[in-house]
Amino acid sequence: MLKFMGTFINRNNLTYLTMIETTKMSSKGQIVIPERIRKKLGIEEGSKLILIEKNDKIIIESEKKFLEKLKKLNIDQEDLGWLLLAEEGLARDWDNEYDRRWDDVL
Repeated sequence: MLKFMGTFINRNNLTYLTMIETTKMSSKGQIVIPERIRKKLGIEEGSKLILIEKNDKIIIESEKKFLEKLKKLNIDQEDLGWLLLAEEGLARDWDNEYDRRWDDVL
């Protein structure tokens, strides 16, 4: 345990804190991934990235790593595309203002 600004921090939290970087988004919606992170993850110019929105967060993963995970799960890329489209459609149909009024009743 280390003491930082009067608070004890365990090794896991310190590691997490040292991985934090900040960046700004341009008017065109572009962001810069800091060099340290690009090098660590092997992201080079022209690398394809997958962006996943989950629980109000954006997860950025290299396409190569993402496809490796899919292979381990035995999910075909085309099947995954259909699953994502179905999930998007269900979210649009199920998560709407009209249905939220039932939350107040239950």
